[in-house]
Amino acid sequence: MTELDRAKIQEEVDANYEFFKTQLNQTVADHLGQYVLLKNKTIVDYFDTLDDAQKYADTLYKDGLYSIQKVENAVLNLGFIGIQYA
Repeated sequence: MTELDRAKIQEEVDANYEFFKTQLNQTVADHLGQYVLLKNKTIVDYFDTLDDAQKYADTLYKDGLYSIQKVENAVLNLGFIGIQYA
């Protein structure tokens, strides 16, 4: 993975994380404990397991530009979790 690829992934993760924080109050009540797949500051879907979210994301986004967050009462940045490295 090149430095440019890493920078693009980090930019996507950071943007999605900031968006996720704005949506957390609305999301927690309905999806507590689930994992949310984010792409381009948009919620794609919710999953019961991290593995399910990652498998789904890997089939849709071959470029690895997505992020996954666990829906919790506290905001936790999972960073590069869910990113597939070549």
